[in-house]
Amino acid sequence: MSRSLNAVFLIRSLHLGGAERQLTLLLLALHAAGHQVRVAVYYPDGPFEEDLHAAGVPVVCLNKGGRWDLLPFFWRWVCFLRQYRPDVVHGYLPMSNLLALLAKPFAGWPKVVWGIRSSGSDPAHYGWMGRLETWLENRLANWADLIICNSQRGLATMLQRGYPATRTVCVPNGVDCQRFTPNPQAGLLVRQQWGVPANMFLFGLVGRLVPLKNHQAFLQAAAPLLHAHADVGLVCVGSGSAEQLASLRQLAHTLGIAGRVFFPGAWRDMPGAYSALDVFVSASLTEGSPNVLGEAMACGCRVISTDVGDAAWLMRDLGELVAPGDVAALTVAMARVHAQRHAPIPAVRERVLEVFDVDALARNTLGHLSALLSK
Repeated sequence: MSRSLNAVFLIRSLHLGGAERQLTLLLLALHAAGHQVRVAVYYPDGPFEEDLHAAGVPVVCLNKGGRWDLLPFFWRWVCFLRQYRPDVVHGYLPMSNLLALLAKPFAGWPKVVWGIRSSGSDPAHYGWMGRLETWLENRLANWADLIICNSQRGLATMLQRGYPATRTVCVPNGVDCQRFTPNPQAGLLVRQQWGVPANMFLFGLVGRLVPLKNHQAFLQAAAPLLHAHADVGLVCVGSGSAEQLASLRQLAHTLGIAGRVFFPGAWRDMPGAYSALDVFVSASLTEGSPNVLGEAMACGCRVISTDVGDAAWLMRDLGELVAPGDVAALTVAMARVHAQRHAPIPAVRERVLEVFDVDALARNTLGHLSALLSK
């Protein structure tokens, strides 16, 4: 790009999550390359704000008061855009995509970019608000200047929904492979902090405690293996509501495995967390471009995943792939990986370095934005 990009990104918050991590990586890379980028958030104090502040990337909070703080919040958003006059306004996730588009005529007609982070999951999973957001996105997509999906499967789904083919593209997620790297010593330290024995064969699921991540299937699938092998344990890394945590603890108790299931909550040292695992498991019912799968592979974990989003493309033949929601198949896959625990670990890190590195994320995104601005 011959001139510096001037772009504003909008996201609900910078709390721990896949989209939030990807946006942070992209902002850091674009800022390091000399581009003028800033991010607006609805709500303050997300952990990723610290990384952006440390690098000098401006983070502006719009201080949304709650679900029904609508018109005042929207006006604050418009005033923010009028102050900075960006060339590009890039939404991340449905509501931010819609807000970016709605603000366009009030903010100097910047180019509007949508960030699609799903592969087309059933909006009913997200309640009435999710259904409304999806309905609006489907009907307003032709008004966006550029739509960036983070998975090939997501791209195919959006095109089937009638999104403009000439303006809808795929840019896969990126992993910071300098940060996410195998570190056995860090893994041992994290195990100590979790209370996990050093010699336990540990399967781990990383993700928010929400139904779409399907922790329930993870526990149900693993239960026969835990009953058959005293050295096997499970860890669920991620935050969630007290009700969801209590429900999962009760399920573990009902399955008779509660003593070997660990719930450490959200974890800041994720490279250490992945290095603490013997096997990473994704039981998700839906994903776009699977951040945590790429991070786990970069850290050298054996991997098992449901066939969602671009998981199959990323894993190729380097791990076990099962149908989403198929508990029996997940049990078989976990038992197979445990039986092969002494075999060499597949070249999972090399695969991530090949196709999922953060440099490619920044380079490809910038290429599409540059082409958009040159029109």
